[in-house]
Amino acid sequence: MNQPDKPTWSATAFTGLMVATLTPFDPSNRLDRGVIYDHTQFLIGSGVTGLCPAGTTGEFFYLSGSEKRDLILATVKAAAGICPVIAGIWDRELGEIARLAQFSEECGADAVFLPPPIYYPAGDDAVVQYYAMVRASTSLPVFCYNIPAYASNAISLPALDRLVEAGTVAGIKDSTGQRDRMLDLITRYGKTITVLAASDGFAGESRELGAAGFISALANIVPTVFVELWNGEKDMQAAIKILREAVKRAGGIPALKYLAGLQGIQFGESRLPLSQISSENMALLENAYRAVSELV
Repeated sequence: MNQPDKPTWSATAFTGLMVATLTPFDPSNRLDRGVIYDHTQFLIGSGVTGLCPAGTTGEFFYLSGSEKRDLILATVKAAAGICPVIAGIWDRELGEIARLAQFSEECGADAVFLPPPIYYPAGDDAVVQYYAMVRASTSLPVFCYNIPAYASNAISLPALDRLVEAGTVAGIKDSTGQRDRMLDLITRYGKTITVLAASDGFAGESRELGAAGFISALANIVPTVFVELWNGEKDMQAAIKILREAVKRAGGIPALKYLAGLQGIQFGESRLPLSQISSENMALLENAYRAVSELV
């Protein structure tokens, strides 16, 4: 498989403001590679330092294995080595996770990430074994992804102790948005692995606490605002709050896609059971977008 020439990234290269990218669908509900390219160029041109396809914002739960491969490959090609790509490789089947990890390495992604086992309860032993399986599948850096609100299982600090000590993971993305949790992660592991924060209302605070980087969903729409916030422009947090509250009220991922459409990038409809945007929420989003545009 051909892949673009690019530098070899170390685990410490995954820093700064990264984007959990949306997944575009055409009118036939298939991946739209042209939009993937255009959106990637928009994000890179805005100064983001990394791209994370096939994650929560990318509707990974509703993508087939072949679609995840296509999405990862299209993102890698579009990024062309300018910034690293951390590929989401979750699947309900362990064998498919391993194959996605191997594919990500072969096609030129720079790291992989995935949440712990989801839905059914999983203790620390299961979490550790799960990530060890991923580690055995690829030589790429592996990032665990703590998002207990959706996964139903958390990556506990004792489990992370074991994963770090064994060299299983190169980093963690933590989406709890909790100050105490982030401070614990940075204090305990900040010199050993890459600690990345998420949850858009937490961007400025996570930087001040010492997170190596931040992975944003809203940065799909206003990447420059997040880049400036990450670079120390605290006033940008007010604009983020306005847009974040509107997106949450209007339905999350479909709301982000609607906002992208206002900028001329058409991501298509989200897949069911994600609901589409009502006319009332369209007006809400448009008003919030105008308010943010006036602030920045």
